[in-house]
Amino acid sequence: MVPNHPNERDDGVCPNCSAPLSGPFCSSCGQRQMDLDQPFREIAGEAMESFLSFDTRILRTLWPLVRRPGMLTVDFLAGRRARYVHPFKLYFAFCVLLFLGLAMSGYSVIQIGESEDIVTGVRVDVSEEEGVEEAAEASEEPSFLARVLTPIGDLAENDPDRLNRIFTDRLAKSIILLVPVFALLLLALYRGRRYVAHLVFSLHLHSFAFLALIVGLGIDLAAGAPAQTRPGNGLAVLVIAVYSFLALRRVYGQGRFLTIVKMQLLLLGYLVALIVTMILTLALTVVTV
Repeated sequence: MVPNHPNERDDGVCPNCSAPLSGPFCSSCGQRQMDLDQPFREIAGEAMESFLSFDTRILRTLWPLVRRPGMLTVDFLAGRRARYVHPFKLYFAFCVLLFLGLAMSGYSVIQIGESEDIVTGVRVDVSEEEGVEEAAEASEEPSFLARVLTPIGDLAENDPDRLNRIFTDRLAKSIILLVPVFALLLLALYRGRRYVAHLVFSLHLHSFAFLALIVGLGIDLAAGAPAQTRPGNGLAVLVIAVYSFLALRRVYGQGRFLTIVKMQLLLLGYLVALIVTMILTLALTVVTV
């Protein structure tokens, strides 16, 4: 057997899993058979070749992701996968970029502590809760609501930036839960496909949503928009809504009216899941504080 590349090993078996070799890549574990006992420039050339190959896949992935809503999912489910970045890798890449941008820019995900009314509202909620418990002659231990809201009110008043940083960090880890939840909603509304197919669509849709939010964040930062307006973020939400409609139409092939109805149901279910995720994230933030 003649090696297909001058730097490829040809030992008959894969050194990684000992499976028989029938080409430059192991059919069992996928490892490329390379001889590392070679000049540095040869190894550097191999690394550059791999990088350019990945770079090409990124370009091949971004174009249909942006210009042809739902096409990545259609191709992936049809078996045309090697040319694109894997859905999980694509999702994590844009998720990291979004929250890294939020962290580096100091952009507030939540507007807690920037208004005295919010802090006062927290204080009132705690006071009312404690008053009810006193009237009911409850135990002297503070209520759950008081334990949750009091540290949030203190930090919102004294160090809102720290609260936002902690919340953003926790949200970046917990928001991944929305991907399988959205896939479950799709499974309930679009029968006849396996859950994995809906999960792939959910990953691609979230990837575009993160990309749109990244662009929106850039617009807001470049324009110096105040936190109360955020036109870039509003534009991103509008683009995501239109994109979702087009992607659902392409992937699931249903009519406009039925797609709009199901979009409303998806939005309702997603908002509930998002609110629950935000509440859990806020509770986790309290524990950290």
